[in-house]
Amino acid sequence: MTIDPAINPVVAALPGGGWLAEYRQDDGSVEASPLVAWLVLADGEMLPRDAWSEGYAHDPRDAGNFQRVYHPDAVASDRTG
Repeated sequence: MTIDPAINPVVAALPGGGWLAEYRQDDGSVEASPLVAWLVLADGEMLPRDAWSEGYAHDPRDAGNFQRVYHPDAVASDRTG
């Protein structure tokens, strides 16, 4: 997603807080990568930010092999309940 500061600017950045982005690999396996931040837009929307090994931050939902954003604690509690 492109952020247009004239329409909906970023007003805060929060730490990733243990959230993970999950990607499906070509061999069918999945790989999880920790979010480095959440961007908070003026309208309250929060955008996840992952980082590539080169150090570029991006929205993981833009990747073709993106599966989901999740928090491991929430997933564990969902399984026990």
